[in-house]
Amino acid sequence: MARTRKIIKNSVHRALNAIGDRWSQLILEEAFRGVTRFEDFRARTGAPRNTLSTRLRGLVANGILEQRAHREGAARQAYHLTEMGLGLFDSVLIAWCWGIRWDEVSPNGPAGLAHTTCGRSMLPQMICTHCGGDISLHSCSHRPGPGAGFEEMQVTRLHRRRQPAGDDASARPVSDVIDMTGDRWTGMIISTQYFGIHRFDDIQAMLDIATNILTDRLRALVANGVFERRLYEMSPPRYEYWLTKKGKDLYPHALALLLWADRWLADASGPPVEVIHNACGKPVSAAVVCSECRVPLLLDTVTERRPKERAKA
Repeated sequence: MARTRKIIKNSVHRALNAIGDRWSQLILEEAFRGVTRFEDFRARTGAPRNTLSTRLRGLVANGILEQRAHREGAARQAYHLTEMGLGLFDSVLIAWCWGIRWDEVSPNGPAGLAHTTCGRSMLPQMICTHCGGDISLHSCSHRPGPGAGFEEMQVTRLHRRRQPAGDDASARPVSDVIDMTGDRWTGMIISTQYFGIHRFDDIQAMLDIATNILTDRLRALVANGVFERRLYEMSPPRYEYWLTKKGKDLYPHALALLLWADRWLADASGPPVEVIHNACGKPVSAAVVCSECRVPLLLDTVTERRPKERAKA
């Protein structure tokens, strides 16, 4: 059920609202692999038929996919990435890179990536197009943009039900990037770290989030090694939440979503936040390149090694 919330304007929030939940993001991964037909999406994602229909309609309505007549017959519809949808390729590459680096590859995620231009195995890397320097959480700073302020946002399905406590699937409630961004509250909580928000009450105030939901998500992020707790008051014991090295490595993915949303979803007032690359002092203009040859990665120059192939290696 949708609820309207007044929250600080944030391009990452806008991106996550447009992309949708975990099912929608699994669909997008397969679309980048060339899947276009309903039955193929269903086979590759495991989505129930009604769920798949709903998510495909949402991605079409948000301009990320478009329907075209399938070549086998005009009565059959295929789903293709629009220019807007293709713009998400950088964020998908960075998500795959994070999963490979931290051994958090989803069942459908790649176990490795190769760049056909240089012929080598590689990991996607985000750089500043102005100076060529690497982009990381600590290499960037943030300042209010012309669109800074508050906005009303319709948020749906933010409290996704967890598996029962005895189910093995709940032992690690957060794993790959899709798990984190597909559960909207988790993605929003992580994004508060980029603005220096570390205390429970401050996170709660920034997001207008229920106490039990925030407690649940923070516990999952700590258990998965994305956050760590730091004691800042002894009596009663109170903790701050900080990104670990693993958590900081998520920043390029968030930045890719922010830059995509600033291009496609910004309102007339402009971006809510400006990201500055400290090395050159310019607003970030990012590219995702091959870690081996530093050439920008394109959809047709990246190949995957799937998990079952990794087991044979």
